[in-house]
Amino acid sequence: MNRGFSDWDSGGGGGDDLFGNNRGTLTVDELRTDQQRVIQEQDRGLDAISQSLARTKRMAEAIGDEVDDQNDLIDDIKDKADTVQGKFQKENRHVNMVLEKSSTTMLWVIIIILFVVILLILIVF
Repeated sequence: MNRGFSDWDSGGGGGDDLFGNNRGTLTVDELRTDQQRVIQEQDRGLDAISQSLARTKRMAEAIGDEVDDQNDLIDDIKDKADTVQGKFQKENRHVNMVLEKSSTTMLWVIIIILFVVILLILIVF
């Protein structure tokens, strides 16, 4: 009598399965053997679930580590971007000062040239 997991689980009346019509014809030893087999099947199923959960845990830990590493990189990039922004603003102010000075200087040059031209015109005439 070879009763596998699928035999007793099917619940059909296919003979002398654990839950079939001939349930009363099984001896105590056969019932105990069936019960032990069912427990072994459950243990194998629980072992498979345990292994799957262990793999899932390792993957979750690896993902967590990767997220932490990525967050560190993002923080470094943010710090460097803040530094670059500060330098950019400083250089922008410097360029604006140079532009203001150059435009003022140009105006003074034009004024001086005009003054010289007026003096030359006055001297010549």
